[in-house]
Amino acid sequence: MARIVRRIGSTPAERGSTSGASCPDVLELDSGDFLVIGKLPGIGTFVSEALDFHGASIGTDERAVLVPRQCLIDAARGLKSEGQL
Repeated sequence: MARIVRRIGSTPAERGSTSGASCPDVLELDSGDFLVIGKLPGIGTFVSEALDFHGASIGTDERAVLVPRQCLIDAARGLKSEGQL
């Protein structure tokens, strides 16, 4: 099982979260892959019914999550500053 190595970008608290519950985040795993924590869009409907995926598909073992723009921008900045982008 992969382990979390580090957070990429700012912490949820730095982005304004005061509760610490259900905060979006981008984490790097020891496998080199990333774990994105977000929320499912279209609560009450299936994701495939809620969004037009423009030709992309979601496998039965996959889930689409909604991650706030600032969270991903901060993560990209973090990777760029490390020379990984």
